[in-house]
Amino acid sequence: MRQLLCIVFFCIIAYSGCISTQHVAGYEPHVRPLKSFEYEILGDAESFTSNFNLLWFFNVTPLANFDRAISDAINQKNGDDLIEISWWIQRQYWIVGTINIVHIKGKVIKYKE
Repeated sequence: MRQLLCIVFFCIIAYSGCISTQHVAGYEPHVRPLKSFEYEILGDAESFTSNFNLLWFFNVTPLANFDRAISDAINQKNGDDLIEISWWIQRQYWIVGTINIVHIKGKVIKYKE
């Protein structure tokens, strides 16, 4: 009986404590001014960056970076730019700290030469 109580206790501790919030941060037609209006759409791409704050105050990993997420999305398709971008921020609250996640989704383009 005691072992069963210990297992239940550890399961509750392991799976509890996560509360997640998410809010849509925005929609942009393009990331930067377009170099040309002649481009080819390579496809959809999605990327994210995240960081962890120990005890909700101390950064353990580099901060979630919007520009890094955009670069990763563009590099997925070996493109030049990103258009029709939607992005949102998710925040997870754990017993030991928080995780901040910046999500990016858009269409990767390549300029025609």
